[in-house]
Amino acid sequence: MPATILPKALRKGDTIAFISPSARLNHLFPIALERATAVFESLGFQVKIIYSTLPKDVSFKESVKVRCEELHSAFRDPAIAAIICTIGGAHCGEMLPHLDYDLIRSNPKIFVGYSDTTFLHYAIESRTGLRTFYGPSILTDWSDLPNPVSFTVDHFLHVLAGTGGAVGALPRSSVYTTAHSDFMLTSDASTKPRELTDAPAWRWLQNGCATGRLYGGVVSCVVRLQGTLYAPKSWKNKIMFLECSMGDDMVSPYLVSRFRSALMDLALSDAFHDISGLVIGRCYKYDAQMQDELADVILGVFETLVGRSDLPILMNVDFGHTSPLLTLPIGASVRLDSENDEFVVLEAGVEA
Repeated sequence: MPATILPKALRKGDTIAFISPSARLNHLFPIALERATAVFESLGFQVKIIYSTLPKDVSFKESVKVRCEELHSAFRDPAIAAIICTIGGAHCGEMLPHLDYDLIRSNPKIFVGYSDTTFLHYAIESRTGLRTFYGPSILTDWSDLPNPVSFTVDHFLHVLAGTGGAVGALPRSSVYTTAHSDFMLTSDASTKPRELTDAPAWRWLQNGCATGRLYGGVVSCVVRLQGTLYAPKSWKNKIMFLECSMGDDMVSPYLVSRFRSALMDLALSDAFHDISGLVIGRCYKYDAQMQDELADVILGVFETLVGRSDLPILMNVDFGHTSPLLTLPIGASVRLDSENDEFVVLEAGVEA
């Protein structure tokens, strides 16, 4: 594995690039993008949107070429300090063999996204050593009405614009939402905010204390990456984090039965035999009954397929396809400690 490279911390006046390596929705949501741009400008940053409108009949080859070049241009531009993905989707994996990893390694900078962006996190970290961040995307979080949830903004700035000290204990939000933003469902001009409700409490499924390197992503992508050039050769001394997307209709929750199959695949790949701990994010539209069902599945997998009751397992942490979101530094040393009810990042995410 290449040596870890920490990107430089964000400073006021820095330029942040918005890119769209998966779903291409910028032309559908110009008002939302203006709103997100205004948020970053109010925080003291500048914004550069890197996006080429592609024709509906664009070829597979041209689509991959354009998306790779947009990512490359963001890393190549010395004026850009951070790159945030506008949204997830289903196509980031197509880019992996065509990325210029030497270019990325030579121009390290903050890279943020979640969901399908999991593919890019794995590729960039494994081929360059650059620390990337599993965190809020532009259209799902930064464009929120009337403003982004303060928990999301505060932790993003704490991790990426801090003084370079250890990130520390991860906070937990008292409220959350599983709803899509209304502007994405009805009209870009909608001003209807999402409804917030009481967030589910953290839940320790197995007790224990362990340290390891934080690594994971959306569960469907993590499974698909196993055995590729971009997945860890070993999961030893790693704390795995997993979350799930929506169902196929983009409205219903991801079926517990599908999560069960994914966990089985990870157990059979030996990943669960090696990890030091497991963290599960808040699942999209999971009510108390579905949370209980998933908890039973996780415990069943570890008892029956893995045979391990010695590692801490924590559920309902603030990341995933809900809001607000933590900003998680992938590859950083973390500690899970059920006795003290803590999930702690022991290192800095960025270089001061």
